[in-house]
This record gives sequence, structure tokens and C-alpha cells, in this order.
Amino acid sequence: MNMTATPDAPKQFRFAYFTPHYTETRAFYLHDLGFPLLDSWDRSADDKGTVFGAASGRIEVLFDPIDADASDHYFDERRPQGAFMVIEVDDVDAFHDSVAGKGVEIERALQDQSWGHRSFVVTEPNGLRLYFYSEL
Repeated sequence: MNMTATPDAPKQFRFAYFTPHYTETRAFYLHDLGFPLLDSWDRSADDKGTVFGAASGRIEVLFDPIDADASDHYFDERRPQGAFMVIEVDDVDAFHDSVAGKGVEIERALQDQSWGHRSFVVTEPNGLRLYFYSEL
């Protein structure tokens, strides 16, 4: 299997998950973080989703269906454990100030890391940690 992107058919990486906190999570990524909205749908009470741009990847947030047994989607209802996202931004200081200015709680303060990143951490509405960084 060739997983290399070509100019004719670029491949994408997408981190997708279902959440019972769909409305809050969508607002967090769109308004609090200011991520670009790439796609969104609301086909029915149980079929809603939004795709956001995040660096070179995408984050797909899906509404957790009320009746999971009736859904044709395979998903795991447990909260993420040990999972986190690491997202590079152009200017981590400016992004930090923007996010903090919107009242988002900063879990780990902005700091220089020994491996050459300057980063900070927030937690999104589902408990998933997001590390934002820029290269030093």
C-alpha cells in the first residue's frame, strides 16, 4: 500500500471521534481555538458532524448517536486514555494569548521544551489534551 501523497491525489490525516458533548466541542474548536471549519453536516438528530483544519491534518467531531445500536458506525464509547493531539502553530505565543484571551483554561503554561519546542496545553470538552507548539 502506497501511503505517500502525490500532487494529483493528496492524502489526508483525520483524527475522528464521537462525543456526547458535540455542541460544546464544536464551539470549542471553532470559536475558542479558531480552527477553520472545512465541512459540517446536520442530516438528522443522530447524524451531525464537523471537520476542522488543524495544521496539516483534520479533526472530525461527530455527534454520539442516542441509540448506538441503531448506528452503522463502529466506535468505542470509552473516554480517550493516554491519547493527546500535538498541533504545530505558526506563532505559539500569539496563539496562546488568543486562546487565553477567550477564557480557555491553560492546563500547562507556555514554556520552552528541551527538545526544541515552545508549547502549552489545553484540555478540550471531552478531556482530550491538546499540545500546541512552535519550533524554537
